[in-house]
Amino acid sequence: MLPYRTEPKSSMFPPPTRWKQRAAVDPEREYVAFTSCFFLNSVRRVPAFVARSRHIMKQVDTAPGVVGWSLGGNLFKLEFYTLSAWLDAESLRRFVRDDNHLVALHEFERDLRRKSIFVYYKVLGRELPLSWKDALARQVRNDQQGRT
Repeated sequence: MLPYRTEPKSSMFPPPTRWKQRAAVDPEREYVAFTSCFFLNSVRRVPAFVARSRHIMKQVDTAPGVVGWSLGGNLFKLEFYTLSAWLDAESLRRFVRDDNHLVALHEFERDLRRKSIFVYYKVLGRELPLSWKDALARQVRNDQQGRT
């Protein structure tokens, strides 16, 4: 298992979960990386969102094709982040369409104050674990490009 990258995460409270590596990594292989951000519109929905997230964490832990993952958020801003690496895009698509994740998409679609951010990119195994600093920067760039 590769060491956990420590880096400042001042934009997250509480700090993100540790990177959970779930598969062996080939340093020269290409993987699909994914990061997302969800913007809840009410503090009242946070307990339900966190409860559903716990179910999704159990799902991703055993998802076919997952390489590793971490979750983060900023409770003060009601923003919640994901970061994961997958063997391929199809593995990620299967996870999104399956079980608790699909239920959550429908359960919270009206509880979001704005459009969620989804960023897909490719990384080599030697770049794992993924960096939150890089993922958040990619989210900002993607969001700015989407608004122009």
